[in-house]
Parts: sequence; structure tokens; C-alpha cells
Amino acid sequence: MALNNVSMALISLLTKDAVFLLILLMVVSALARTKQAAFAVMKRNFIGYFSNPTGYVFLCIFVFLTSVAAFWPYEFFNSNLATLDQLNYWFPVIMLVFIPAITMSIWAEEKRQGTDELLLTLPADDFDIVIGKYMSAAAIFTASLLFSQLSTFTTLAILTEGSLDTGLIFTTYLGYWFVGLAMIAIGMIASFLTGNLTVGFILGALFNAPLAFASLADSVSPSQRVAEWVRDSGIARPFDDFGRGVISSSSIIYFILVAAVALYVCMVLIGRRHWTGGKDGNSMAWHYVARALALVLFTVGAVMLFRSKDVVRADMTEGKVSSLADATKTLIRELDDDRPIVIDAFISKEVPELYAKTRYELVNLLKEFRSEAAKNGRTIQVNLYDGIDLFSEDAALAADRFGIEPVTRMFREKGAYTQKQLILGAAFRSGLEKVTVPIFEYGIPVEYELVRSINTVARGSRKRLGIVATDARLMGGTVMSGMSMQRVEKHPLIDELAKQYDVEEVDLSGPITPGVYDALVAVQPSSLAPQQFDRLTAAIQAGVPTAIFEDPRPIGAQYVTATGDAKQAQGGMFGGGGASPKGDIRQLWDVLELNVPGQPGMQGLFSPELVWQQHNPYPNLETANELWLFIDEQARGVQPGEALSDDSPITSGLRQVLAILGGAVYAKKDATLKHTALLSTGPLSGTLPSQVVGQVMTGQTTLAQEIQGVNPSVPIAMAIEADKSAEGSESETAGVKAVYIADMDIILPEFLLIRADPDQISDMRFQFQNVTFALNVIDWLTGDTSFIDVRNHEPIYASLRMIDSVKEEAASLVRKRSREFQTQYDETIREAQEKSDQEVQALREEIEELQKDRETGSVSPGELREKLTAFQIKQANQQRILEVQQAKLQNEREQKIQDVRREAEQEVTAIQNQVKTAAVVLPCIPPLIVGIMVFASRRLRERENISKSRLK
Repeated sequence: MALNNVSMALISLLTKDAVFLLILLMVVSALARTKQAAFAVMKRNFIGYFSNPTGYVFLCIFVFLTSVAAFWPYEFFNSNLATLDQLNYWFPVIMLVFIPAITMSIWAEEKRQGTDELLLTLPADDFDIVIGKYMSAAAIFTASLLFSQLSTFTTLAILTEGSLDTGLIFTTYLGYWFVGLAMIAIGMIASFLTGNLTVGFILGALFNAPLAFASLADSVSPSQRVAEWVRDSGIARPFDDFGRGVISSSSIIYFILVAAVALYVCMVLIGRRHWTGGKDGNSMAWHYVARALALVLFTVGAVMLFRSKDVVRADMTEGKVSSLADATKTLIRELDDDRPIVIDAFISKEVPELYAKTRYELVNLLKEFRSEAAKNGRTIQVNLYDGIDLFSEDAALAADRFGIEPVTRMFREKGAYTQKQLILGAAFRSGLEKVTVPIFEYGIPVEYELVRSINTVARGSRKRLGIVATDARLMGGTVMSGMSMQRVEKHPLIDELAKQYDVEEVDLSGPITPGVYDALVAVQPSSLAPQQFDRLTAAIQAGVPTAIFEDPRPIGAQYVTATGDAKQAQGGMFGGGGASPKGDIRQLWDVLELNVPGQPGMQGLFSPELVWQQHNPYPNLETANELWLFIDEQARGVQPGEALSDDSPITSGLRQVLAILGGAVYAKKDATLKHTALLSTGPLSGTLPSQVVGQVMTGQTTLAQEIQGVNPSVPIAMAIEADKSAEGSESETAGVKAVYIADMDIILPEFLLIRADPDQISDMRFQFQNVTFALNVIDWLTGDTSFIDVRNHEPIYASLRMIDSVKEEAASLVRKRSREFQTQYDETIREAQEKSDQEVQALREEIEELQKDRETGSVSPGELREKLTAFQIKQANQQRILEVQQAKLQNEREQKIQDVRREAEQEVTAIQNQVKTAAVVLPCIPPLIVGIMVFASRRLRERENISKSRLK
């Protein structure tokens, strides 16, 4: 299967290459028909280059250097992405070697051999000679680049098992081609200035160096503005679009204009024979210098103009890694002209593998934001501090001015866990507004973080979100736990919501007027006092959008009263005790026209049934049982868009949500409101009475004994809104808009930690989208659905699947051996404990016999005390021996596990080194073989018609 994928990817690339070459052939054919002399010059130079073994040597060197730059750096395997980022960084340097090797002989060789005068006597003008020479060099470079592309692509295709982004690779090499066209034209200037090949090579490298190294202007120029202008004038910025898979008109125009100006200078140099030495020689020289300078100024102006406004800009990547969501583009278009956005992003030099994709996406998106803003006449200034040291001046600027400091994270390297620091944050400014993202966690969509931050500083005002004060204490506070007060920290979801909304607590001491809050969040509203509960119900009925999390049996917050349980009065057993009155949750169900299965409980309360489901996508999660509801689009028997409904923007595009001990919620048969089931279980599911679940949790029975029948597709979350198209929509519930989730554990704080760091437990790799689901609920209620689209926009990155497979096999072996070591450890400890118990037991029995004899008077008290003392000493010694043995075995177990991890890491490293070696060495073999064959052929031709006596 992997071989088929590799073949299909290669065919896809060859198809793109064939179309590209067809276009080039059409251009060459037009040249052959209209400029025959130019075509003849091109053909002569092209054939002459590849008829010489030296050409193949340079081709071999070029392929070798590109392969080394692409695959040899540590960052390639560390990032685990099938991109050419490392080659992009080193490519200008490689070109400084390869391009002069092509251009040095274009005219200098003609002068050295004395054939330049012969060329100038041909029935052709100067343009024919220059364009013919240029196109021959471009053809030589194109052939070399195609060979490099095929070798590099083949390596990446094997590493990704055929799942690499063909569009990204093709576009990147297209950018290399345009870079080559510009540098070839500049290199030709050097060749026209001298007749010495060595001097031509050196001058060609020197003339191209300013464009290649312009990106380093910051380290040379004291002026930030000058440095920025010089940096943008080099090839790095226009090539950057190609390197990210984007074809932009501004980049193409830049390279074409640079090549055109250089070719014009070449025509001036070749045509100087007409006016040098004459009486007007000096004036003509200055005339052409003025012309050349005018062209340079024109080119700079055109580049600046088109750079600010792309006529064409297309993301050619298959995974759309350089595309913005439609909602993001809309936000940028709607930015205020008078409020420019300034983004300062700081990225450390070393970024661990887990954050490599986040770094790549952040850099990509920041550049796309800047380009999209320029395209729409808006201003987003991006100050990107990439590759900074942790103790550099840039790092100090990030910490002092924006509060972005190095963050410590735990990573596993070479079989051991180590702590590393990284910087990966950004600050957003507009006017007096400022938002800082101290760290872009790898589990959170980067585009969402960027859009939300830009939106916050651009608008200046936020929508208002009310958090209903219930026993859940989302805003923090104190609760009664047993006989003491317990401090409850603010829920981390509140901090997440505060990045987008003005969040405040609502105590329901008075009625809520519609329009004061854009939405309410009520977690376990059944815990409210009757008067407060009635006010909440009235607000929902009056049209205040509300998110309701009502849990029949909360697990994460033990201090929260379950729906069907009586609420303990404050003060417990010392304050008079008794049950505190609660609101009747059935009133809210009636307003929302919901049917919740369950049974009447004590004191007039109602106990909803709990849902079970037989599906666990994480076999290693041993604590999970059927009451852990994995709402999963990949579950067996679940149709697409069924578990997480495609009918609502809240869940459309989501893949997995986990609910724990959740309840069922249905729409009433005669409902006039519109109900959309958001989360539903799979086919192997059903419900159990709350009392039965309580018996299961206390060990009185088991789920296997209690599960009798199957009730497929049980909804546990429902979106409710007025059905405008239905008759009678002017009823008292016409303005209702709410989301009812029959589980509050769906927003446990642990889910926010998993969202930020989904790979924190390597054996699991959780894919829960609980936080995204909760945020989507709030956004849908407030009517701000643009963020939902941004959260769901996930670019697809091609990873090195072959290396991933090796790592997974190694990790599986580590887990297996670790379990074996743990079993051996437990067995050895058990045997040692049994042996110790036996020895102590023998002494204990002897003492018991002495105690009996002491009662009869046959044993003296002193003898008994002596035996008791010996027993205590023996028992302490045995315990000490057991502890020492246990510590020794524990150290041996940890050492063995560490050795296995180290061996696994070494195996992965060995595979990586083999790939590096093969990727560098194998592509060099074909051109070497062809070069040897050409050399042998030339030698044989040279020896033809020569007498044997002269060959001796």
C-alpha cells in the first residue's frame, strides 16, 4: 500500500513537471521559429555543457549539496514535517556556488578560445546572442534542478509513505527555478566583464551575494528602516511565498524584473564594442549607466508596488497549509483603516519536535496575515523574531515589554525525560489595546489564537458573557466539604473565555433583563435556590441565550449536588442540618420542551437516568468503563455526521468528545421549538437508572449484570431554538435559544490541559475536542460563529510516517518490556514479603507458646521479655532488609526501563542516519556514472584515426 502511495505521489509530481516543461518547450519553439540564431546559440551551449564530464561533476556537486542541506540538519527529523525548510535556508548559499559554475564560461570561455568575434559576426543582433546564452544557462539549470527535485521528492515520498504534499514540493522547486533565473542573469554580467574563468566565477558569486545575504541586513545595519528595506530587496522575501507553497504575482514579477535588468546590462556590455574607443565613448558609457540605474529604480518601484498588492495569489499546497479560513479573511477585510495592527512574534532557536508544527504554522500564518492585509488595503505589521537565543536581547525585549518569557516543558530524548525551555509567543497591539499570547500550545489551533487576538485589539469592545453563580463555582470561591470549608479555584475555562468576552458572575439576586448579557452559562442550575432558579428560567424563556450543563452525577466536582440528590444545607451537622431547597429542574425542561428519562426521587426530586455505551478508542485507558461516553465519529456503526451532528455549526467538523456519567436528553414529541441533537452515542448504548449506577460505583453490582437491552443513538446534548418557520412561532417561547448538555464533566479542567498538551500521555494521544465544543456552544449562542469556522479550519501537514512507524514500534516495545519488568518486580517483592512473613511468623508462634507457658508459670517474665525484644529486633531487621531489597529492585527496574528506552531511541537514530546517508549518496551515483561514460566516450573519439605508435 505504501509503495502504491509513493508511486501515485511520484506520478502526480511528474504530471506537474510535464505541464511545466511543456510550457517551456512552447517558449523554446517560439524562439526557434522567430530567433533562429538565438536558438542555435542556446543549443550549442546546452549540448556542449553536457558533452563535457565537468558538467556532470557540477551536477553531482549540486545534487549532493541540496540533499545534504535538505536532510542532514538535525532540524529536519526534529520537525517531523515533509517540507524543504532546511533546504530553503541553505539554497541561496548553494546557488552562490552552482550558478557561477554555469555562468563563468558563458562569455569568458568564448573570449579565452577566441570564438567571441566569430559569434559577433553571425547574422544576429546582440539580443540574440545574450538571450541565446541566457536560455542555454537556464536550460542547464532547469535540467539540474529537475534531477535534484526527483531525488529529493523520492526521499520524502518514502519517508512519508506517499502522503507528502506534492503541491508544496513542486511550488518550492518552482521558486528555486525563479531564483536561478535571476541569479543566472546576474552571473552573466560577471562573465561578460572578464575573459578569465576563475575571475568570472568569483565575480559571479560576489555579484549575487547581496541578493542572497540581504536577509542578514539586521545584523549589519544600525538603522532598522534601512535594514528592513535591504532585507526586502533580497531574494528571501519573494522566494518565501514559493517556499510555503504559494504562487504570488509579486514574487514572479520580482524575479522577472531582476533578470530583465541584468540581461539589459549584459546587452550593454556586449554592445560596448560599438562605442568604446570613439570620441563619444565616455558620454555613451554614462548614458548607458543612467539607463541601467533608471531600470533599477523602476524595478525597485515595481517590486514595492506589487509586493503590497498581489494580483494573483494561489495556495498550491494540497493540505492548504498557507490558506486562511474564510472567516479570517472577512475579519481582515473589516479591520479599521485607522487602527493598524502590530504583531511581535518571538520564536526561540531550538523548538522541540512537539512544537515544530506549531512553529511552522505560526510563521506561515503571520506572513499570510500580512499579505492578506496588504491585498485589502489594511495594515498588519509583523515583527518576526525567529531563531532567537534564550538570553539574547530579543528574548529580553519579549520578557520586559510583552511578558513573553521562556516556558519550561518536559520532553523525552534519548530514552530519558528532560526539561527544555522554549519561546513561542506573540504580542498584539492596536492603539491602547494589547493582547499577549505567552505560548502557542501545540494542541491549540494557531490561526484561532491569532484571529481571536487580532479581533480583540482591533474592535476594542467585547460581547458580555454572564456566568451564573451556582454550586459549580466556575468563578472560584469556597464550598463546604465535610466539616470544613474548601477553596475552589477559578475554572480555567473562564480564562479561556475571557480572551474573547467580558466575563462576569451573575448571582441572580434580581431578574435578568434581555440584552444585558449576550449569553449566560449555567452549570448545574438545579443547585440554585427556587427563587434564583425561577429567574434563570424566566430569562431563558424571555430569549436570553443560555448554555446549560446539568449533570445527573458529577464526578470531577464532588461538592456539586447531583440533579436527583437533595442539597445539604450550609453548616452540615453543626448548623442544624437538613436539606436546602432546590429549583425544580423539570420546569426548565418544560420551557425547553425536553424529555429526560428518569425516575422520581426523594423529597419530590427527579433522578435522570445515566447513559452507557460500549466503545473505547483508547484501550490503554483502563479506568474507563461503559459510563465513559466517547462520542466518536470513528466508532463502529456510526455514520458520518451522526455522533457529532453535521446539522449544527457547533459540532460540524468535530471528531471526538468525551462525557463521563452523562444523562440522556430528548425532544418532546409535540415540541414547537427546533431541537438539534449535538452529541449522540453509537449503536451499542442505552440508559440505566441513577440508583443502579450508584450501586455499580459502590461495588454492589456490575455493569455487565445490569445492562439488559440496547438503545442506540442516545442524545446527551441538544441545541434548542425557536422554529421561525413553524406555525405559532409567536408563542411565549418564540425567543428561546439554548444548548442543554446533560453532563458538566464535559468541561473538566483536565480537558483544557489535554487540549494544550494532547501527547502528555504518550500511550494515549487523546483526541478530545471538549473545549472546542464548549467554546463553539458559547459562540453559537452569542451569534459570533466566525470563530467556529476558524477553529474548524485545520491545515493538513505531511509528517514522516516511516519515522513515526519506527518510533511507534520502539515505543510499543518499551511499553511491553516495561510491563514485563514491572511484573518481575512485583513477583520478586511478593516472594521477598512472603519469605519475611514466614520468618517472622515462626518467631511469633514461639512467643505465643511462651506466653501460654508464662501463664502456667513455667517461663519467667525475663525470658519472655527477652524473646519479645528479639522478636521486635527480628521484625525490624526483616522490614529493613525488605525495604533495601525493594529499593534495589526498584532501581534495577528503572535502569532496565531506561536502557530499553535508550536502545529504542538509538534504533530510531540509526534509521535516521541510514536515511540521511542514502538520501545524500544515492542521487550522486547516476550523474557520476553518466559523467564517466561521457568521459570514456570522448577519450575513445579522441583516439580514433590515431596511429598506435602515437598512442604509446
